[in-house]
Amino acid sequence: MRITSMDIDNKEFKKGFRGYEIDEVNDFLNQVADDYEELYKENSMLKEKVSMYEEKVEHYKKIEETIQNTLVLAQGASEQAKHSAQKEADIIIKTANDSAQRILDKAHNDVLKINDDYERIKQEFEKFRSIYRNFMNSQVEMFERLEKDFERGYNIGQGIKEGLNELKLEAKKAEIKEVEPSIVEESVLPEKESEFNTQIIDKEEIKALQEKNDKQTKPNKKEEKVNVEGSLNDFIKRNNIDLSKIKNSSDEIETLIEK
Repeated sequence: MRITSMDIDNKEFKKGFRGYEIDEVNDFLNQVADDYEELYKENSMLKEKVSMYEEKVEHYKKIEETIQNTLVLAQGASEQAKHSAQKEADIIIKTANDSAQRILDKAHNDVLKINDDYERIKQEFEKFRSIYRNFMNSQVEMFERLEKDFERGYNIGQGIKEGLNELKLEAKKAEIKEVEPSIVEESVLPEKESEFNTQIIDKEEIKALQEKNDKQTKPNKKEEKVNVEGSLNDFIKRNNIDLSKIKNSSDEIETLIEK
């Protein structure tokens, strides 16, 4: 049982021989009772504070536990978010790499196709250039033959003109020539006239013959152009030449042909 300040105040001691001074003892007991009362009150107050602090500590512990749980949850959520982000990033990177690889493969295939098309068109162009050059050479040879034929026909007509001029000159000389004896005139003139009539051709007949010869020997440009174009079209169809692929290369063809 605990002693209270009241117990100290009410405590009575037995009197004995040679005992303590009563007043001093009472004063001391009163002082002890007061100090004890003060200590008791202070102890009670401290207990209340301790209890309050314990409650606070418990509250703080709960808060700490809550915070720790929250931190654990946050850390878990962070780890999960990090894992999800990493997974999504890996998917995005893989998708981007696959897409980039597909683009590179397509570009590579397109380059190969373009190179193949270029080589094929180049071969077709070389083939067409060779065929076109051979065709133009054949046309040039044909034109040269036509020119020679024309010159040959022209030379024939020119020869006829020169012969006619010579005959006219001889006729004029014969007209102005004086024949002395009339007997000679009677005997020689019919012979000369017969010879002259057999050699001299009527002027109109010569002209008609010359025009006919010029028409036969002179090439018709329109017909010649049609024949050349028809021959070119037949030649292109026969060799299966695709002119649409080399339409833009006509200037280059002309330059190459001139070279």
